[in-house]
Amino acid sequence: MKQNIDLRHIDLNLLIIFEAIYTAGSITRAAQQLNMNQPTVSNALGRLRSQFNDPLFQRADKGVAPTPFSESLIHPIRTALSLLRDSLSINRDFDLSNAVRNFRIAMNDYTVAGLIPNLINLITKRAPGIKLYIIGQEAMPALDALVSGEADIAVDIFMREAPGVNFVPLHRPHGVVVARRGHPVLQGDISKQQFCDVGHVVLRQDSRIRAHIEADLLSQGVSRRVVCEVSNCLLIPSILNTTDLIAVLPGPFARIAARHYDLQVLPLPFQFLAPRLQIATLADKATDPSLEWLRQQLHQAAKEAAGEENWLAPAPA
Repeated sequence: MKQNIDLRHIDLNLLIIFEAIYTAGSITRAAQQLNMNQPTVSNALGRLRSQFNDPLFQRADKGVAPTPFSESLIHPIRTALSLLRDSLSINRDFDLSNAVRNFRIAMNDYTVAGLIPNLINLITKRAPGIKLYIIGQEAMPALDALVSGEADIAVDIFMREAPGVNFVPLHRPHGVVVARRGHPVLQGDISKQQFCDVGHVVLRQDSRIRAHIEADLLSQGVSRRVVCEVSNCLLIPSILNTTDLIAVLPGPFARIAARHYDLQVLPLPFQFLAPRLQIATLADKATDPSLEWLRQQLHQAAKEAAGEENWLAPAPA
């Protein structure tokens, strides 16, 4: 049954706390993110429960889980809070030194490993009040997270357009071949025939991305003999280190993996045009100066990760 809520009696701060608890999945973590003490947050939740006549959150293994009523509330609350934040920021510069903002970024796992360390280093130097919350691809696809309001910005290979979403090119990472040192077949280079013959470990990806990659490989007269498919790219370096499988990985991620595992990084034995990463934001947030600033930081982080400026699309003016 639909409840009639008198908004005159709901404190805006309570809605901010509700959003924080929902996002964090924990009252303790929400209090930490809001720089509040836990009793204050618990008291606010009690007031919300009374006003909405619903428990809102129930105990779970690692914190709290939203009730069905909370699930119905989160999207309109996030939309309302987002509109308010945007309206207050219109025509104002983003004050880095004093900014206190939580950014929710949805991105694929390769991008998390390749860009986030550099992004964190950039942000902590320039805007110490900024916090990042990363939504990985195992939680939900990046574009879905953006459109649903779970994320403020998304970074991924987008194979389809979406109404109300703006896409900005980020960069096109070079693909490389990665294998363990001491591999019985590969020692410093790889031929097309070896690429086809040796078993591959691959990341499970959107079927459209996978089809694009396989079609491009076939156009070069090569194919992959896939032996293992994983749902998380962080598993790949360990598998490479302990087997004779190989993998095609983005250059920035491959260099990180090679530093932590005993791996060799080899150039591809053919020309391969990898799909381009893009930054996606909602069109109705085009005037948000903080998101524009974050886009610029993502471009800089990508530039540093890639190491070669010609891998990058121009940063937005």
